[in-house]
Amino acid sequence: MGGRQSGGGGGVAAVHRSIWSSKDSVPIITEPIIENNEQRFAFNQTLAKAVVEYASAVYMTDLTALYTWTCSRCNDLTRGFEMRCIIVDVQNCLQVHTGFYSSYNNTLLRPAIMNAVHKARKLYRDINIIVTGHSMGGAIASFCALDLAINFGSNDVHLMTFGQPRVGNAAFASYFAKYVPNTIRVTHEHDIVPHLPPYFFFLPRLTYRHFPREIWEHVVDGNVVFQVCNGSGEDPNCCRSVFVVSWSASDHLTYMGVDIAADDWSTCRIVLGRSVESLQMDLASNIVMSNRSVDFVIADHR
Repeated sequence: MGGRQSGGGGGVAAVHRSIWSSKDSVPIITEPIIENNEQRFAFNQTLAKAVVEYASAVYMTDLTALYTWTCSRCNDLTRGFEMRCIIVDVQNCLQVHTGFYSSYNNTLLRPAIMNAVHKARKLYRDINIIVTGHSMGGAIASFCALDLAINFGSNDVHLMTFGQPRVGNAAFASYFAKYVPNTIRVTHEHDIVPHLPPYFFFLPRLTYRHFPREIWEHVVDGNVVFQVCNGSGEDPNCCRSVFVVSWSASDHLTYMGVDIAADDWSTCRIVLGRSVESLQMDLASNIVMSNRSVDFVIADHR
Protein backbone atom coordinates (compact mmCIF):
# COMPACT_ATOMS: atom_id res chain seq x y z
CA MET A 1 0.00 0.00 0.00
CA GLY A 2 1.45 3.30 -1.04
CA GLY A 3 -0.38 5.76 1.19
CA ARG A 4 0.51 9.32 0.43
CA GLN A 5 -1.08 12.49 1.72
CA SER A 6 0.00 15.44 -0.39
CA GLY A 7 0.74 18.77 1.21
CA GLY A 8 -0.38 20.49 -1.98
CA GLY A 9 -3.68 18.70 -2.36
CA GLY A 10 -6.21 16.33 -0.87
CA GLY A 11 -5.41 13.02 0.76
CA VAL A 12 -4.72 10.35 -1.78
CA ALA A 13 -3.93 6.73 -1.04
CA ALA A 14 -3.12 4.10 -3.61
CA VAL A 15 -3.20 0.40 -2.88
CA HIS A 16 -1.41 -2.02 -5.12
CA ARG A 17 -0.43 -5.64 -5.14
CA SER A 18 3.22 -5.47 -4.34
CA ILE A 19 5.68 -3.29 -2.54
CA TRP A 20 7.23 -2.56 -5.95
CA SER A 21 3.86 -1.57 -7.41
CA SER A 22 4.43 -2.87 -10.88
CA LYS A 23 2.97 -5.57 -13.05
CA ASP A 24 6.48 -6.87 -13.58
CA SER A 25 7.92 -8.86 -10.73
CA VAL A 26 11.00 -7.16 -9.32
CA PRO A 27 12.93 -7.99 -6.12
CA ILE A 28 11.60 -5.80 -3.34
CA ILE A 29 14.49 -4.88 -1.07
CA THR A 30 18.07 -5.92 -1.56
CA GLU A 31 21.35 -5.09 0.09
CA PRO A 32 22.74 -3.33 1.96
CA ILE A 33 21.15 -4.66 5.14
CA ILE A 34 22.19 -3.39 8.55
CA GLU A 35 21.25 -5.09 11.79
CA ASN A 36 20.80 -2.82 14.79
CA ASN A 37 19.32 -4.47 17.87
CA GLU A 38 15.73 -5.34 16.92
CA GLN A 39 15.74 -3.07 13.88
CA ARG A 40 16.19 -4.66 10.50
CA PHE A 41 17.07 -1.94 8.02
CA ALA A 42 17.35 -2.16 4.28
CA PHE A 43 17.93 0.49 1.63
CA ASN A 44 17.75 0.02 -2.10
CA GLN A 45 18.39 3.08 -4.21
CA THR A 46 16.29 1.91 -7.16
CA LEU A 47 13.32 1.13 -4.94
CA ALA A 48 13.70 4.48 -3.17
CA LYS A 49 13.69 6.27 -6.54
CA ALA A 50 10.46 4.48 -7.49
CA VAL A 51 8.83 5.30 -4.16
CA VAL A 52 9.67 9.01 -4.39
CA GLU A 53 8.19 9.03 -7.90
CA TYR A 54 4.91 7.81 -6.40
CA ALA A 55 5.09 10.59 -3.81
CA SER A 56 5.68 13.09 -6.58
CA ALA A 57 2.80 11.83 -8.74
CA VAL A 58 0.27 12.34 -5.96
CA TYR A 59 0.97 16.07 -6.02
CA MET A 60 -0.70 16.26 -9.43
CA THR A 61 -4.11 17.95 -9.33
CA ASP A 62 -5.76 15.99 -12.14
CA LEU A 63 -7.55 13.16 -10.36
CA THR A 64 -8.71 11.55 -13.60
CA ALA A 65 -5.09 11.28 -14.75
CA LEU A 66 -4.19 9.75 -11.38
CA TYR A 67 -7.12 7.35 -11.57
CA THR A 68 -5.99 6.09 -14.96
CA TRP A 69 -2.30 6.52 -14.06
CA THR A 70 -1.67 8.65 -17.14
CA CYS A 71 -0.40 11.82 -15.45
CA SER A 72 2.88 13.38 -16.59
CA ARG A 73 4.61 11.97 -13.50
CA CYS A 74 3.03 8.51 -13.78
CA ASN A 75 5.89 6.95 -15.71
CA ASP A 76 9.54 5.94 -15.45
CA LEU A 77 9.95 3.46 -12.56
CA THR A 78 6.25 3.70 -11.68
CA ARG A 79 5.08 2.66 -15.13
CA GLY A 80 2.59 -0.21 -14.98
CA PHE A 81 1.24 0.77 -11.56
CA GLU A 82 -2.18 -0.68 -10.71
CA MET A 83 -4.34 1.89 -8.95
CA ARG A 84 -6.72 0.37 -6.42
CA CYS A 85 -8.03 3.24 -4.33
CA ILE A 86 -8.01 7.04 -4.34
CA ILE A 87 -9.11 8.76 -1.13
CA VAL A 88 -9.87 12.48 -1.01
CA ASP A 89 -10.89 14.35 2.14
CA VAL A 90 -12.59 17.49 0.82
CA GLN A 91 -13.24 19.02 4.23
CA ASN A 92 -9.72 18.95 5.59
CA CYS A 93 -7.69 19.09 2.40
CA LEU A 94 -4.87 18.26 4.82
CA GLN A 95 -3.92 21.95 4.94
CA VAL A 96 -5.76 23.24 8.03
CA HIS A 97 -5.67 20.62 10.77
CA THR A 98 -5.18 20.03 14.50
CA GLY A 99 -2.05 17.92 14.14
CA PHE A 100 -0.57 15.09 12.13
CA TYR A 101 -2.08 12.45 14.39
CA SER A 102 -5.57 13.92 14.09
CA SER A 103 -5.21 14.32 10.34
CA TYR A 104 -4.85 10.55 10.08
CA ASN A 105 -6.96 9.22 12.94
CA ASN A 106 -9.80 11.75 13.06
CA THR A 107 -10.59 11.96 9.36
CA LEU A 108 -11.77 9.60 6.66
CA LEU A 109 -8.20 8.53 5.94
CA ARG A 110 -7.81 5.82 8.56
CA PRO A 111 -11.00 3.79 7.89
CA ALA A 112 -10.68 4.24 4.13
CA ILE A 113 -7.05 3.12 4.05
CA MET A 114 -7.69 0.18 6.37
CA ASN A 115 -10.59 -0.92 4.19
CA ALA A 116 -8.48 -0.60 1.04
CA VAL A 117 -5.65 -2.66 2.55
CA HIS A 118 -8.10 -5.35 3.70
CA LYS A 119 -9.53 -5.55 0.18
CA ALA A 120 -6.09 -5.70 -1.41
CA ARG A 121 -4.99 -8.46 0.93
CA LYS A 122 -8.15 -10.40 0.30
CA LEU A 123 -7.51 -10.15 -3.42
CA TYR A 124 -3.74 -10.75 -3.42
CA ARG A 125 -3.33 -12.57 -0.11
CA ASP A 126 -0.58 -11.63 2.34
CA ILE A 127 1.22 -8.98 0.31
CA ASN A 128 3.78 -6.67 1.84
CA ILE A 129 2.76 -3.08 2.49
CA ILE A 130 4.81 0.04 1.88
CA VAL A 131 3.65 3.43 3.09
CA THR A 132 5.21 6.62 1.78
CA GLY A 133 4.79 10.36 1.97
CA HIS A 134 6.62 13.64 1.53
CA SER A 135 6.73 16.49 4.03
CA MET A 136 3.48 16.57 6.02
CA GLY A 137 2.43 13.51 4.05
CA GLY A 138 5.45 11.74 5.50
CA ALA A 139 4.36 12.59 9.03
CA ILE A 140 0.85 11.28 8.39
CA ALA A 141 2.27 8.23 6.62
CA SER A 142 4.20 7.45 9.81
CA PHE A 143 1.02 7.19 11.87
CA CYS A 144 -0.52 5.13 9.09
CA ALA A 145 2.46 2.73 9.05
CA LEU A 146 2.31 2.32 12.83
CA ASP A 147 -1.41 1.60 12.65
CA LEU A 148 -0.94 -0.96 9.87
CA ALA A 149 2.02 -2.61 11.63
CA ILE A 150 -0.02 -3.13 14.77
CA ASN A 151 -2.92 -4.56 12.77
CA PHE A 152 -1.05 -6.60 10.16
CA GLY A 153 2.33 -7.29 11.75
CA SER A 154 5.61 -5.39 11.77
CA ASN A 155 7.32 -7.67 9.26
CA ASP A 156 4.70 -6.91 6.59
CA VAL A 157 4.84 -3.12 6.81
CA HIS A 158 7.58 -0.87 5.42
CA LEU A 159 7.75 2.91 5.70
CA MET A 160 9.77 5.22 3.48
CA THR A 161 9.31 8.97 3.84
CA PHE A 162 10.97 11.99 2.27
CA GLY A 163 11.57 15.33 4.00
CA GLN A 164 9.48 14.33 7.00
CA PRO A 165 9.20 16.57 10.08
CA ARG A 166 9.47 15.22 13.62
CA VAL A 167 6.18 13.79 14.90
CA GLY A 168 6.73 12.77 18.54
CA ASN A 169 8.98 12.78 21.58
CA ALA A 170 11.70 10.29 22.54
CA ALA A 171 9.19 7.85 24.05
CA PHE A 172 7.17 7.84 20.84
CA ALA A 173 10.30 7.42 18.71
CA SER A 174 11.30 4.38 20.76
CA TYR A 175 7.79 2.92 20.55
CA PHE A 176 7.68 3.52 16.81
CA ALA A 177 11.07 1.89 16.20
CA LYS A 178 9.87 -1.22 18.02
CA TYR A 179 6.69 -1.68 15.99
CA VAL A 180 7.82 -0.34 12.61
CA PRO A 181 11.47 -1.46 12.37
CA ASN A 182 11.43 -1.47 8.56
CA THR A 183 11.59 2.31 8.34
CA ILE A 184 13.62 4.65 6.16
CA ARG A 185 13.50 8.45 6.45
CA VAL A 186 15.25 10.06 3.49
CA THR A 187 16.50 13.61 4.06
CA HIS A 188 18.04 15.86 1.41
CA GLU A 189 20.98 18.21 1.78
CA HIS A 190 19.84 21.31 3.76
CA ASP A 191 16.10 20.60 3.67
CA ILE A 192 14.54 22.66 6.46
CA VAL A 193 11.51 20.45 7.19
CA PRO A 194 13.33 17.51 8.91
CA HIS A 195 14.60 20.08 11.44
CA LEU A 196 11.03 20.93 12.50
CA PRO A 197 9.85 21.14 15.21
CA PRO A 198 13.30 22.17 16.46
CA TYR A 199 15.39 19.68 18.45
CA PHE A 200 16.35 21.04 21.87
CA PHE A 201 19.19 18.86 23.19
CA PHE A 202 18.91 20.50 26.63
CA LEU A 203 15.27 19.34 26.97
CA PRO A 204 15.57 15.64 26.09
CA ARG A 205 12.23 14.63 27.63
CA LEU A 206 10.21 17.44 26.09
CA THR A 207 11.71 17.90 22.65
CA TYR A 208 10.44 16.25 19.50
CA ARG A 209 12.70 13.47 18.25
CA HIS A 210 13.05 11.58 14.98
CA PHE A 211 12.75 7.80 14.90
CA PRO A 212 15.38 5.80 12.99
CA ARG A 213 16.67 5.24 10.40
CA GLU A 214 17.75 8.27 8.41
CA ILE A 215 19.36 8.20 4.97
CA TRP A 216 20.94 11.57 4.22
CA GLU A 217 21.17 12.44 0.52
CA HIS A 218 23.87 15.04 -0.01
CA VAL A 219 26.80 15.96 -2.21
CA VAL A 220 30.38 15.10 -1.26
CA ASP A 221 33.18 16.25 -3.57
CA GLY A 222 30.74 16.69 -6.42
CA ASN A 223 29.16 13.24 -5.99
CA VAL A 224 25.69 12.45 -4.60
CA VAL A 225 25.95 10.05 -1.67
CA PHE A 226 23.30 8.39 0.47
CA GLN A 227 24.74 8.33 3.96
CA VAL A 228 23.40 5.65 6.30
CA CYS A 229 22.94 7.35 9.67
CA ASN A 230 23.14 5.70 13.07
CA GLY A 231 20.19 4.13 14.87
CA SER A 232 19.51 7.03 17.19
CA GLY A 233 17.24 8.89 14.79
CA GLU A 234 19.16 12.06 15.59
CA ASP A 235 22.61 11.35 14.18
CA PRO A 236 24.63 14.59 14.57
CA ASN A 237 26.71 13.61 11.54
CA CYS A 238 23.74 13.50 9.18
CA CYS A 239 21.24 16.26 8.38
CA ARG A 240 21.49 17.57 11.93
CA SER A 241 25.04 18.62 11.07
CA VAL A 242 23.58 21.37 8.88
CA PHE A 243 23.70 24.70 10.69
CA VAL A 244 20.43 26.60 11.04
CA VAL A 245 21.48 29.48 8.76
CA SER A 246 21.94 26.95 5.94
CA TRP A 247 18.49 25.37 6.19
CA SER A 248 16.83 25.44 2.78
CA ALA A 249 13.27 25.34 1.52
CA SER A 250 14.33 24.59 -2.05
CA ASP A 251 16.08 21.37 -0.99
CA HIS A 252 12.69 20.23 0.28
CA LEU A 253 11.21 20.19 -3.21
CA THR A 254 13.60 17.73 -4.86
CA TYR A 255 14.51 14.22 -3.72
CA MET A 256 16.72 11.79 -5.63
CA GLY A 257 16.52 14.10 -8.63
CA VAL A 258 12.72 13.99 -8.67
CA ASP A 259 10.64 17.17 -8.44
CA ILE A 260 8.29 16.60 -5.55
CA ALA A 261 6.06 19.63 -5.39
CA ALA A 262 2.49 20.46 -6.32
CA ASP A 263 1.87 21.30 -9.97
CA ASP A 264 -0.29 24.23 -8.79
CA TRP A 265 0.26 25.93 -5.42
CA SER A 266 -2.39 28.63 -5.94
CA THR A 267 -5.11 26.78 -4.05
CA CYS A 268 -5.91 23.35 -2.71
CA ARG A 269 -6.82 22.63 -6.30
CA ILE A 270 -7.21 18.88 -6.01
CA VAL A 271 -10.39 19.30 -3.97
CA LEU A 272 -11.41 22.95 -4.30
CA GLY A 273 -11.13 23.05 -8.06
CA ARG A 274 -13.04 20.93 -10.56
CA SER A 275 -10.83 17.86 -10.19
CA VAL A 276 -13.17 15.86 -7.94
CA GLU A 277 -16.28 16.93 -9.85
CA SER A 278 -14.60 16.16 -13.16
CA LEU A 279 -13.61 12.65 -12.11
CA GLN A 280 -17.10 11.97 -10.78
CA MET A 281 -18.57 13.00 -14.11
CA ASP A 282 -16.05 10.86 -15.97
CA LEU A 283 -16.93 7.85 -13.87
CA ALA A 284 -20.64 8.44 -14.29
CA SER A 285 -20.35 8.75 -18.07
CA ASN A 286 -18.01 5.76 -18.38
CA ILE A 287 -15.26 7.89 -19.92
CA VAL A 288 -12.87 6.09 -17.60
CA MET A 289 -12.48 2.42 -18.43
CA SER A 290 -15.32 0.55 -16.79
CA ASN A 291 -13.34 -2.63 -16.21
CA ARG A 292 -11.05 -0.97 -13.67
CA SER A 293 -11.92 -2.05 -10.14
CA VAL A 294 -10.71 1.17 -8.53
CA ASP A 295 -12.32 2.65 -5.43
CA PHE A 296 -12.80 6.42 -5.41
CA VAL A 297 -13.65 7.59 -1.90
CA ILE A 298 -14.70 11.20 -1.25
CA ALA A 299 -15.42 12.72 2.14
CA ASP A 300 -17.23 16.02 1.86
CA HIS A 301 -18.39 16.88 5.37
CA ARG A 302 -20.15 19.96 4.10
